[in-house]
Amino acid sequence: MRWKTFIVAVFLLLLSSLFVSATSTVAVTPVDNEITLAEEASFKISITNNGNVARTYTLYGLEVVWNVNPETRRFTLAPKESKITFVNIRALGPFKPSAYSVRLYIDESNGPNAAPSNRYEEVLQIILYPDEPQEYLPALGLSIDFDEMVNPQEKVPITFNLVNRNPLNLTNLKIRIQSDMPEFAQEQMVHLPPRQEKAAEFIITPNKFQAPREYSLFFVLERMGQLIKIVEKKIEILPVKVPFSVERTDSKMLLKTNTALLVTNEGNVLDTQSVKIPVSLWQSLFTSGGARVENEQGQRYLVWEETLNPAESITLNYTTNYRIPAYVLIITLVLGLFYLYARSPVQLRKSAVATKSGEDGTLSEVKITIEAKNLSGKPMKDVSVIDLVPSIANIEKGLDLGTLKPTEVKHTHKGAKVIWSMAELDAHEHRVITYKIKAKLNILGTFSLPRVTMEYKTPRGRKRKAYSNIFRLG
Repeated sequence: MRWKTFIVAVFLLLLSSLFVSATSTVAVTPVDNEITLAEEASFKISITNNGNVARTYTLYGLEVVWNVNPETRRFTLAPKESKITFVNIRALGPFKPSAYSVRLYIDESNGPNAAPSNRYEEVLQIILYPDEPQEYLPALGLSIDFDEMVNPQEKVPITFNLVNRNPLNLTNLKIRIQSDMPEFAQEQMVHLPPRQEKAAEFIITPNKFQAPREYSLFFVLERMGQLIKIVEKKIEILPVKVPFSVERTDSKMLLKTNTALLVTNEGNVLDTQSVKIPVSLWQSLFTSGGARVENEQGQRYLVWEETLNPAESITLNYTTNYRIPAYVLIITLVLGLFYLYARSPVQLRKSAVATKSGEDGTLSEVKITIEAKNLSGKPMKDVSVIDLVPSIANIEKGLDLGTLKPTEVKHTHKGAKVIWSMAELDAHEHRVITYKIKAKLNILGTFSLPRVTMEYKTPRGRKRKAYSNIFRLG
């Protein structure tokens, strides 16, 4: 039991560490991030401990060419406590005027000497201007027109409106866009005559799978390698959900089709959708592949429920196999043809009705009916119908021998053989023979009548026999 208790304690400890990790809030606010090479940028860092235990925070930078100097490098916050500190950043190299990104790291731990349990990474944006302002900078107007809410599935037009209020001719003026999104990193050269206006347009095709969040765009004006102006703008990539694209590939064989569906999430967020393929009732009965079948307004669909990340693809496979029903159909046809070939062309049936006498219900007289039918489409020649009357009954003179008189009556040790002869039994002809027999003794219980035998010749002259059922009276 001790080792079980130990395992439970370790599990609870790990679980509690998961719950207390990543429970802090970090907010960064620029104080002065537009500087010259000789100046120092400043940022306000606000940290809140949202957990239930005290946490220690360590601030530092790993940049080689930037001096990242936190006002307070390490401090401890009680649960629900907040602290504001400042981070100053100075360039250590001969940077050209432009926009730069400097990373600040914040380690979170359970104490000053404990290993970090979580790390936060913040990007600090710095705009670096030349030490000496250009003489034409105050008189150069710039406005930027674009939609700050962007659907990544659509093109983004960005228009620069430039106004040169200087008497100076600004040739070879470079307009450059900087961004963490590579598709937005473009540049264009313009010539701006004195005291004139000009518009420059960029058409950006974003990555349609760009993650939805807010990004920074830096619009930079340069001339002859010197920075004139940098303008920072925020742009928000909107979350987009579109129906999954489905690319179908069929591989057909004899009565069998293997289908592969390449399903792709064309949106930029994690999405769960139903992939539906219309099928007929017949197809749905003989299709396998893990999909469920749904019926919507009389139309059947194969349906898969899939969850995909942006740009993620998955292959769904299913098989429509008609071989089994085809095999069943072929076997049924073969058996049917064999039955038609092997079955007797004669239907011979025997039945009887008994007359009972006495209080004990004994059998005294029996009326027998024999039905013979030619099932084939050809006539039968030299037909003889032979019935055996058991020895416990006899055919007496004067007894009604029915619709067709027998040709011959033979007495044997097993009973009397009654023979009817017909020259021909036409195709599909149906003949009924009835006669009566009388029991020699009153019969009590079950009484079986033997089979009737029919002898005939086929159109080819071959002799054949057919037999009726055994009929029981009781």
